Amino acid sequence: MPRKPKSCCQSLLRLSQLEVRLAPAAGLVPVGTQPTGGLSGKIAYIHAGHGYTADNLGTGAWSFQRGEQFEMIEDLGNVDQMTFLADYLFRAGATVVPLRPIGHQTSEVVLDNDDVGVTFSGTWTNSTASVFYGSAGDVPYRYVTTSAVETAYARYRPAVTHAGFYPVYAWSSPGSNRAADQLYRVNHSGGITEVTINHRRVGNGLVYLGTYFFEAGTSGYVDISNRSNSTGSVVIADMIRFGNGMGDIDRGGGVSGLAREDEAGIYWVKWHVDRSQGIPDSEYRSSTDDRTATVSLSPRYAEYMNREQNGTLSDRVFVSFHSNAAGGRGVLALLNGNNDPASATPNMALLASSLGTEINNDLVAQNGSFEHNWFDAGTNVTLDRSDIEFGEINNYYVNNEFDATIVEVAYHDNQLDAELMRDPKVRDAVARATYQGLVKYFRAVDGNTTPATALPGPVSSVRADSPNIGSVTLAWTPPTASGVIGDGATGYRIYASTDGYGFDGGTPVSGGATTSVTLSGFDPTLPYFFRIVAVNAGGESAPSEVLALTPRGGPKQVLIVNGFDRQARSLNPTQPYGISPNTVERVRPRESNSRDYGIQVATAIQTARPGVRFASTSNEAVISGAVNLTDYKAVVWILGEESTADRTFDATEQAKVESYLAAGGHLFLSGSEIGWDLDQQNNGRPFYENSLKANYVSDDANSYSVTGTGAGIFSGISLTFDNGALFYDAQFPDVISPQAGAQSAMVYASTTNGAAVQVPGTGGRGNVVMLAFPFETVTSAANRTAVMDRVLSYFAVSAPPPPRVQSVFVNSGTAQRSMVTSLTVTFTGVVDLGTGAFQLIRTGPTGIQGSVALSVDSTSSTATQTIARLTWPANSAFSETNSLIDGTYTLTVTGSLVDSIDGNLDGDNNGLAGGNFVTPTTGSGRLFRLFGDSDGNGLVDSIDFLAFRLAFLGTSSTFDADGNGTVTTTDFLAFRLRFLQSV
Repeated sequence: MPRKPKSCCQSLLRLSQLEVRLAPAAGLVPVGTQPTGGLSGKIAYIHAGHGYTADNLGTGAWSFQRGEQFEMIEDLGNVDQMTFLADYLFRAGATVVPLRPIGHQTSEVVLDNDDVGVTFSGTWTNSTASVFYGSAGDVPYRYVTTSAVETAYARYRPAVTHAGFYPVYAWSSPGSNRAADQLYRVNHSGGITEVTINHRRVGNGLVYLGTYFFEAGTSGYVDISNRSNSTGSVVIADMIRFGNGMGDIDRGGGVSGLAREDEAGIYWVKWHVDRSQGIPDSEYRSSTDDRTATVSLSPRYAEYMNREQNGTLSDRVFVSFHSNAAGGRGVLALLNGNNDPASATPNMALLASSLGTEINNDLVAQNGSFEHNWFDAGTNVTLDRSDIEFGEINNYYVNNEFDATIVEVAYHDNQLDAELMRDPKVRDAVARATYQGLVKYFRAVDGNTTPATALPGPVSSVRADSPNIGSVTLAWTPPTASGVIGDGATGYRIYASTDGYGFDGGTPVSGGATTSVTLSGFDPTLPYFFRIVAVNAGGESAPSEVLALTPRGGPKQVLIVNGFDRQARSLNPTQPYGISPNTVERVRPRESNSRDYGIQVATAIQTARPGVRFASTSNEAVISGAVNLTDYKAVVWILGEESTADRTFDATEQAKVESYLAAGGHLFLSGSEIGWDLDQQNNGRPFYENSLKANYVSDDANSYSVTGTGAGIFSGISLTFDNGALFYDAQFPDVISPQAGAQSAMVYASTTNGAAVQVPGTGGRGNVVMLAFPFETVTSAANRTAVMDRVLSYFAVSAPPPPRVQSVFVNSGTAQRSMVTSLTVTFTGVVDLGTGAFQLIRTGPTGIQGSVALSVDSTSSTATQTIARLTWPANSAFSETNSLIDGTYTLTVTGSLVDSIDGNLDGDNNGLAGGNFVTPTTGSGRLFRLFGDSDGNGLVDSIDFLAFRLAFLGTSSTFDADGNGTVTTTDFLAFRLRFLQSV
C-alpha cells in the first residue's frame, strides 16, 4: 500500500497554498484529522466534581472538598475519570468542552491573538467586539472570511520549555456568521492534525483540540485557517492554550501549589474569565464563596458557552463525574425533579438511566477481569433525591439547552469500590461504558440519527518487521466484536512516527478481517515507530502498544519483545497531600505503563550500534507462534513491572525462550519482578534457575542506583533508574544472585546486592543478560546507550558488513568463452549503483586496448540483492555482433560509486567500505574472450573442434560468430583462424 494516498496528498496541497512547509520524514503521512465517528457533530460538556478549593472568605487556605479514604481523594479521582472519557469522546468525533483541565501537564503557554508568537498571513480584520479573551484595550480578536481554498491563516507558535504531551485548547467567540467547521491545524512532533469546531454552537471558553507531543522550542504551532465549507462565514482568531499549568490564583492565603487540573473547576474558568472582557462573574458563579460557587459553576458556564440558537438539545450534553459516599457500592447516575420538576432538564431521566445502566451492566459483564467484582445494582442505577435538587445539573442554570447528569462512579468510602476506582482498567471501562451510554442516549433523543455502532476495541498480538529496504510489514489480531468492549472493525489505521510520541496522519487499511499490511517509502537509516488502531462507523479504537523497527530489510538481528502489559493500581503514581508522608494514588497510565517503552530500547540500539536491524512484537504474538524467536540472533525482552498476576513468562513463553537459548540465541531481559514471580512465587523456578541462571534473594532493593561489577560486562558504568520522575516508578526491584555458570554484572550502589547477572553461553547455548530493574527506566539516555552497547558486544551483534561483490558471471554462468555477450555482477545486498560504477578494460594481448562502453540493467534484482547485467553495443571497436572481441579484460567495480544502507562497497573484501573490486588477471576468475573456446580453458583445441562439429549447420549461440542464427561455413572460417590459439 502506498504511504501517501491521494487524499493525504490533496490535504497537503490544500494547506500549502500560502507557503512551503517542511516535509515530514520519508514514509510519513503529513496530515491527519480528529477521528470521525458516531458522535461527530455532538458537543459534550464534561466536568469533574469538587477539586482543591480556597477558603476565600476566611484565611484563604486551600483544602480538598472531600477527604482521603483508601488512598484516594474524590476531587482528584473525578478529574482522572474525566480525562479517560475525553479520550473516548474525541476518538468518537465529538467536540469536547471540559470545565476542568484534561490530562496532566503542569507547563503551559497561552497565546492571545496580539501576543508575540502569533503571526497572520492573508487578509485579517481587527474586531471591535466587547466579549473576547484578552486585556482591556487589546485587539479583541481578528477575523477573516472563509474560503474553499486556504487564503489566510493565523499561526500560534508557543515557546515550549519542556518536551511532553500537551492538551491543546482554543477560545473563540460564537456567532451566527461563524464557520460551522473552523479549522484548527495542530502541528506537533508527528506532523499535522486537523480539528474542526462549529463555533455557531459553542465558544467564549476553552474547547479541547486533543493532546499532542511537542518538542521543546518553537517547532510546534497551531494554525487557524480560513479553509472552510461554510461559504460567506468568518473564522475567528482569539486564543490558543497549550498545557494546563500550575495553579497561580491567590484567594488570600497564597497559591495552591498544585496543578490546575487538581483545583476545582471554578479556578480554571475564573483564570480565563479574569483575562477576558465582557463576561460577568455571574456567568459562572452564584456565590462569593468558592466552595459554594463550585456547585453550579459547570452548568452555568456550559450554558454560557453553549449557543442554543444553532442546533438542538439533541446534539449536546453535559456529564460530570463524582464518586459516592455514606455507604453502598456501585454506580449511580443522578437526576432532579422530585421536589421541583422544573429543575430537571428535558430528558434528564433518560440520560441518567442510559449512563447508569450501561456502566453497571458493562462492568458486571467484565467481572473476573478486575481485582474485585463490580457490584451489580440491577435496575437501581439512578437517584433522584427527595430532599434536594442537585445544583450541578439544575435546569434553572441549564435553561433546557442540554440534558445533564452526574455519574457517581462508585463509593470511595467502600474499600472494594475505592480499590476498583484506583485501577486504570476500571477507569477505562467506566469511560467506555459512559461513551456507549451516550450513544444510546443520543439515538433516543435524535430519532436514531446517531449511528448505533460503538467504536471498536483495540487490536492485539501486534508485530512489525521489515521485509526489504524501506518497507515495513505490520500484523495484528482484529478485535472481537462485543457489546461491552465495542463493535467489530471495518478497517484499520496505521500511525507512524520517528520519535514514538508524535504520530503522523495515519494510513487507512480497509477490511475488518485484514490482519496485516506492508507499507513502503520509509527512510532505511531511521528508526520508525508504529501504532495500529481499529476503525468503524463509531470511531477509532484505542491505539495498540508502540512498535519499533528499522526499515532496513536484510538479516533479522534483534527482536524487541514487549511483555509489559500490566495495568494495575499498584503501579499508580502517588501524589503527596497534607502532612508528609501522606500520599494518594493518581490513575495516569502514562506514568505507570504507557506501553511505548520500545522507544528507549530502539533508540539505545540505534545509537549504540547504527545499522543493526531490529524489529518488535508483543509477547502475545510470540506465544501464539506468529513470531518465531529463532529468526533473530538476539532478543530484548521488556518486562517492566510485570509480575505474578500477569505473569512475567507463562509456561509457553518459558518453553520458547529455553528452546531459543538452547539453539544459540541471545537474550537480554529486564524487569523489577522477574525473580519475585518466577522464583519466589514458583511460577517458573526451574526456568529462572536453569535457563536464566539466577537466584532470587529478596524483594525491594530499596535503591535506584546501580554500578557495574569489576569483572562483569558493565564494568565502569554507574547509573540510576526512575523513581517516577521521568517514565514510571520502578519500585521494588529484585535483589538477585548468579547461579553456577553465571556471574554478577551489577550491584545496587554501596552494597553487594546483585542487580544484574550475565550468563556466557556454553555447549552451543546463547548468552543471557538480565537486569533486576527495567532497562527503559534508566534515567540517562547516554547510560541506556552504554548498557545496550555492552550487551550487544557480549552478544556479538553488529551492523551487517558493507556489501561485497558475490559473483561475476559471463553470460548466464556457462564455462564457454567463445561468445561473451554479457556480464552479470551479483552483490551480497541491495546497493545503489552510481554512474560509472563499472569499468571494463581490454588489456590485450594484442590489438586495441581501452574501455568498453557499458549498459547496466538491474531489473532482475531481488528484495535482498542487487543483480546488475552489463552489456555493450553490438558493433563497436570492442565488439563484433553481440560479443566482445577476442582478448583479455579487467572489470573494475568502483567502491565509492556503489552505496548501500550499510556503507559503500567493500570491493577488496578487507571488511572496510570503499575498496574497489577488480577481476583477477590470472586464474579461474579472469575475464577473456576467444571465439571457439567452448570449455573456457583459454585454448581452442580438439575438444572445442569436436563441439563445433556437433554444432555445425545447427543452432548454437556458442559458435554463431556472425549472429545469423545458424552455425555455417562463415563461422567455421572464424573457428579455424583461432584453432590452437590461446589467450
